[in-house]
Amino acid sequence: MTGIAPSRIRKIRKALGMSQADFARLLWVTYSTLSRWELGYAVPFGLHLRILEQLRNQVARPAFKKILKGPRADDPLFLLYSLLKPLYGPKILIYSGGVSKL
Repeated sequence: MTGIAPSRIRKIRKALGMSQADFARLLWVTYSTLSRWELGYAVPFGLHLRILEQLRNQVARPAFKKILKGPRADDPLFLLYSLLKPLYGPKILIYSGGVSKL
């Protein structure tokens, strides 16, 4: 996996129409962590980098934009599920312990 530029993180957030606080909540990081990523003082890695890469790839897709306008768009877990569903297919379940693939 490669890194992601600070300006690209900011562009993804703005394309989603989110504040830094809301975008940080979506990524399950603190506001200060997201701010450091956008300023280039720190870099995302692991799961956070993967989510950002998927957001970069899907933010322009009409189907994903429709999800962002839906009533559950403010639920970070639902957005994460919607983002990962194309990767794992329709046989993915969310349960109280996390995500499971059938």
